[in-house]
Amino acid sequence: MGMKLKCLFVWMIAVAGAFPLSAQGLNATVKVHAQAVEGNNKQLFTSLEDALNSFIKGNRWSDLTGRVNEKIDCSFTLLLTDVLSASSFRAELYVQARKQVGNTSATIPLVALRDKQFEFDYTAYQPLSFDLYAVRDNLTATIAFYTYLILGLEADSEELLGGTPFFRNMNQLAHAAQSYGWRGWESDKRNSRSRTVMANTFNDPYGEVFRKMWYRYHDWSYNRLSAANAGVEEGMAVVNTLAQLHNERPTSALIQLFGDAKLDELTQFLMNANGWEKQKAYQILRAIYPTRGDVLDKLR
Repeated sequence: MGMKLKCLFVWMIAVAGAFPLSAQGLNATVKVHAQAVEGNNKQLFTSLEDALNSFIKGNRWSDLTGRVNEKIDCSFTLLLTDVLSASSFRAELYVQARKQVGNTSATIPLVALRDKQFEFDYTAYQPLSFDLYAVRDNLTATIAFYTYLILGLEADSEELLGGTPFFRNMNQLAHAAQSYGWRGWESDKRNSRSRTVMANTFNDPYGEVFRKMWYRYHDWSYNRLSAANAGVEEGMAVVNTLAQLHNERPTSALIQLFGDAKLDELTQFLMNANGWEKQKAYQILRAIYPTRGDVLDKLR
């Protein structure tokens, strides 16, 4: 369950000029692990891995043009946990992403999530295709959903609300998936990990507050990388916004998304705060993330 494999998922635009994000701009690797379902057709799982790699590389994920200097390194690790039929499977999906900061060698985390509500159908050597407006299978829908999530968060980190087109695509995709009744797409807000609930949240006023905070956080953290004596006022503003969001929706997937990807980084940035600021940050963050003492105790 704790396996972590590295792969690249690259969004590149040439230095001179701007081009649409297309197949040529993506370099993705997906890993499929089937040890838990040994005795089944190994060839099928190899075929699945190859098909998913081709699927991500071969799709045009956006017709947007723009200037992007950063590189996104990400991993999609599919851990098969159960065989439901000859062509139906249950799995956990691990998605991680990091982005390169400007022209430096530094990278920062964007996404680190685990989706345990993933069931899909696949037949060996089945080609995978995807149309946002004609969704047909849960396998490509789920992978596309998290691709849009990564691209949306990256765009939001570069420009205020820059990821809006990607989050709208997530919403469109979730709306289409609803009609199939696939697990993991429930509209019940009590299931904060539901992809539909997450997509809706990114596109409502609550999500906009989160996204503006996400942009400010990255604008501030980039400055921290280049100026060791930068203040922590902006970092405390991020902490206070997290508290506001937590008070409004304590089980929100966005709160968890930030914590899983950024909490360790934020804690490191706040280490240079003075004593009372660190104590305040510690108290607020510990109330939001009560199980993350291993990280937050550094602020005590």
